[in-house]
Amino acid sequence: MEGQALPAGTATADVAVAFGPFSLYPGRHGLLKDGEPLSIGSRALEILIALVEQAGELVSKDDLTARAWPNATVEESNLRAQIALLRKVLGDDQTTPRYVVAVPSRGYRFVAPITRMPLEPAAGELVDNNLPKQLTQVIGREDAIKIVEGRFQRFRIVTIVGPGGMGKTTVGIRVAAQLLSSHKDGICFLDLAPITNPHLLPSILASALRLTETSDDPTRSLIGFLRGKRMLIVFDSCEHILEDAARLAETLLREAPEVAILTTSREALRVEGESVYRLPPLDMPPSAVVLTANDALKYPAIRLFVERAASSGSGYSFDDDEAPVVAHICRQLDGIALAIELAAARVEAFGTRGIAELLNDRLLLLTGGRRTALPRHQTLAAMIEWSYGALSAREQTVLRRLAILGGEFGREAAVAVATDQNNPQSDVPARLADLVAKSLVSVDTQGKGVRYRLLDTTRAFALDKLRQEGETDALVRHLAQYLCTILSHSQDEVETLANEEWMLKYASNINNVRFVLDWAYAVGGDVEIGLAVTVAAIPIWYQLSLVDECMTSVQRALLGIAPGERRDDQARQITQLYRALGLSQAFKIGFAPQALAAFAKAFEISKEFGDLDAQAEALWGLWMAQVGMGEYRESLGTAERFVALGGSGLDRFIGDRMLSMTLFCVGDFRGSRRHADLMMTHDTSAETASAGSVRFRFGQSVSGKIQPAQLLWIQGLPIQAIAAVDSAVEAARASGHAISLCEALARWSCPILVHVGDFAAADKAVTELIDLAKTNALGPWEVFGRCWKATLLIQRGLPDRGVPLLRDGLSELSRVKLFNLYNVRFLGFLADGLSLLGQHAEARTVIEAAINASEEREELWCVSELHRLKGDVMLRGGGDIDSVQRCYLRAFEVARRQDAISWELRAATSLARLAGDHGYPADARATLACVYARFTEGFETADLASVRELLSRMA
Repeated sequence: MEGQALPAGTATADVAVAFGPFSLYPGRHGLLKDGEPLSIGSRALEILIALVEQAGELVSKDDLTARAWPNATVEESNLRAQIALLRKVLGDDQTTPRYVVAVPSRGYRFVAPITRMPLEPAAGELVDNNLPKQLTQVIGREDAIKIVEGRFQRFRIVTIVGPGGMGKTTVGIRVAAQLLSSHKDGICFLDLAPITNPHLLPSILASALRLTETSDDPTRSLIGFLRGKRMLIVFDSCEHILEDAARLAETLLREAPEVAILTTSREALRVEGESVYRLPPLDMPPSAVVLTANDALKYPAIRLFVERAASSGSGYSFDDDEAPVVAHICRQLDGIALAIELAAARVEAFGTRGIAELLNDRLLLLTGGRRTALPRHQTLAAMIEWSYGALSAREQTVLRRLAILGGEFGREAAVAVATDQNNPQSDVPARLADLVAKSLVSVDTQGKGVRYRLLDTTRAFALDKLRQEGETDALVRHLAQYLCTILSHSQDEVETLANEEWMLKYASNINNVRFVLDWAYAVGGDVEIGLAVTVAAIPIWYQLSLVDECMTSVQRALLGIAPGERRDDQARQITQLYRALGLSQAFKIGFAPQALAAFAKAFEISKEFGDLDAQAEALWGLWMAQVGMGEYRESLGTAERFVALGGSGLDRFIGDRMLSMTLFCVGDFRGSRRHADLMMTHDTSAETASAGSVRFRFGQSVSGKIQPAQLLWIQGLPIQAIAAVDSAVEAARASGHAISLCEALARWSCPILVHVGDFAAADKAVTELIDLAKTNALGPWEVFGRCWKATLLIQRGLPDRGVPLLRDGLSELSRVKLFNLYNVRFLGFLADGLSLLGQHAEARTVIEAAINASEEREELWCVSELHRLKGDVMLRGGGDIDSVQRCYLRAFEVARRQDAISWELRAATSLARLAGDHGYPADARATLACVYARFTEGFETADLASVRELLSRMA
């Protein structure tokens, strides 16, 4: 190829470079061999351009890596792989290279002679491609560019579809640049956004192609010019002239067989042979992830924000403290590139925290785009207005009404809120499909059911339009009616539906509930609607373990009730509110008197109106609060009143469960076992599907499986106890209900695993409990978890770490009052740890206080073990041997009287060890052997294995 000298200042983009049989066009990102385009990856081509720009000079590995992978950290092996690909395309031999030579440990050098020449237009051809220059780096769209580019190997027309501001044009321009080398006759880019008369489209394209002479039919002239040419035509922003763009595209594809077309649009052209690529939002971190700055920058949405903020002249610095704030902003903006760029441009004025606070007014906040950008891209509102204005009047109406729905929604909800009440023949499904096609409604078809969603930015715009039209109040009332109807069955189906199915059907309404309640209790709202929706939403709050939100919402509803006479239907609602208040208070602040008072109030109102079902629910809550506060005798009376009400098989199941639990607490293990066995004989299958199946808020099947676990261990059946715990924990985990899982872990799994000596499993259970409680803001359960963690440390021989933690935990437990049942047990562990540290006087004070508290409150389920621990404390402190023996004998007698064989075994073990060390009593081994012989399972658990070893030594 002949060359000529270049004028001074000629840019690389304006030249072609020839070497051997190859022609390289850096500005067009193209490589030809003997005039034919070569297929080469974008990174290998970028490396070749970098080497040719500095032909004959060493280009370091770092420089090449930075050129091919801007703003990314990659291994050196990636560079070697791209060099190998480049050599393959060039036909280069690594042993005797003609083009690219490796300089070991340093970099590479381009060694072939080259000829540079300016690009001259050929007659009748484009001077150059007219792609807009991208002045900023494309971030986070590597996969999209690669996918769309790859589509052109199989399709001649590809459409990039997505909402406004998603970055369709940016991706389209970059794809076109990548395809330049494979379209020898160039690229013609056409921005269709300014076109007001769609019929002029053929003439405008002809003008862009510089066809000076056209007939009366410009389409015919286009065909004549393009036939036989290998060219890519880009139609950008087709959404407002779809029919004309589709007609012209189909004509060109049919009449000019080597022409390819790339289009960007809010919806597909729907022409024959079209491949549609829906551009997703930029990747963002999940909301639950804790991010460092380095971790955050792995997500393109955050990287785009940071780069644009840093380049705005604001002096912005991104660090670990900024990471969660920026992540929140990007999530609020749905990963939309334009919205993120506009937000980043406001950093100088408001700072990131200010932007986060102002995002409720995002349409006003997100202004100030580049002055050179299209007008519709300079503010978010203008961008969405552009899309909204292109809709039909009916589509605009449906979009406005759908904005009342927050988060995801199903077709049923869309029809309910968007149907014109004066037209019973709803066209909403068809209009919804239109809005999906136009990228104004997102759709997710990956799950069991199709789910729809308005992007937050679009929703904010549509809500503003709804207010302007004066439709908000009527539509919120309509939404409230829909919620009360759809949620009326939510409580009944907690146990009859799989958790995933229940969540899909009901939990997605939580944002709608919040929206309606905010409206209902605002000035001009309707507290009657607020009351009804609050009651309807209670099952959702509990299934999602949103205890805080439930408590504040219920308190707000109760405060909104006008004084005076109550209607029967309102009385039912009020009792439900008081029960929900009692439970939410219990799990937020513990079983304090407030919870007890709430359940008592619910019972009083339900009794006044003769509602037996409501009375049963209130008594169940009252009983649970009494057990939690350590009022065991009162709880026994409440359980008996519950049973006296009668009711379904499910009520009898729950009644026996209540009696079994209370009798366990007071140490009546035989009575507890009797009611536990009765509980499991009740057939509740019919009631499970009835309206009353989960009146008591918790999956009773989970509680029924787990309640006998400690009883089984105490009565000498450790394997069955472990199996019961495992089964119930898995059921609670599968339910997705955080409170039920916390209860299963804290009250049953952790103690059983500690008792049997499986410390590894106990450690996992404790960790899961603490993490779960933190995630769901269940403060009392987190305290419980820390107490079990401290106990585990003491049991593992680390009292120096466990004792301070347990002391703090017990102090907190005394404040939150969550299930006092374990307080005395934790006191026993604390006394054990103190004595191991040599703090014998305090240890004795603590253990005696625990015994006194147990006997005063009749909390006798572990009093045998407390007496045994008192003997251990006295023995370590050098106490009188006779006194120690009396403690062990007292423990043994109490355990035998209670039929608590596991406590009995521990007491007999302590007596036998005392005999071995001090020579009496003589029958200690025989007593221990007799107790051991009564066990039928669990011989590998810690207590039984220890006894077996002791008996062997004493033989």
